[in-house]
Amino acid sequence: MAHADVDQANPPARRIGCVVLIRNRSGDVLMVKPTYKHADSKQGWQLPGGGAHQGEGIAAAAVREVKEETGLTVKVSHAVCIDQVPASEDGSSAEGVNLVCDGGTVLHEQAVTVTVPESARAELSEVRWVAMGELDELAFPYQVARVRNAVRAAEFGMRLPLYRLGEAASA
Repeated sequence: MAHADVDQANPPARRIGCVVLIRNRSGDVLMVKPTYKHADSKQGWQLPGGGAHQGEGIAAAAVREVKEETGLTVKVSHAVCIDQVPASEDGSSAEGVNLVCDGGTVLHEQAVTVTVPESARAELSEVRWVAMGELDELAFPYQVARVRNAVRAAEFGMRLPLYRLGEAASA
């Protein structure tokens, strides 16, 4: 049933964010610090990821974004939570959903190689492994909640498989 206040002929623009929960063997979470927002704040850290391009699958977008932002190659086939986000007040981003994909746990040998690739230096100032106890001081409350909920879901094995046209999607 259509909602009375929604214009069915002109549906609102929406975005699909594909962010990735990646942990090291110590349980720390890989996070990035964007340069384009909150640059002057100690807070503003977030999970690596970004928007899926038109026609791009969720798993493929998540893998691409992690590679672009951290240099890591991860496998993605499941989401651990879905976080609906409103449009930004300044109109710079549309309403949408962020799918927090499970990027797994990386080995120490992989974890120590993580850095902001040269191609992402204009977008990201830093990448680091964040201990769960540091989240409150480094991330905004909605990001803290997103990360904690994603970690909890992953720890309890609550993973939702990603599909594309009814077929299991992985990248």
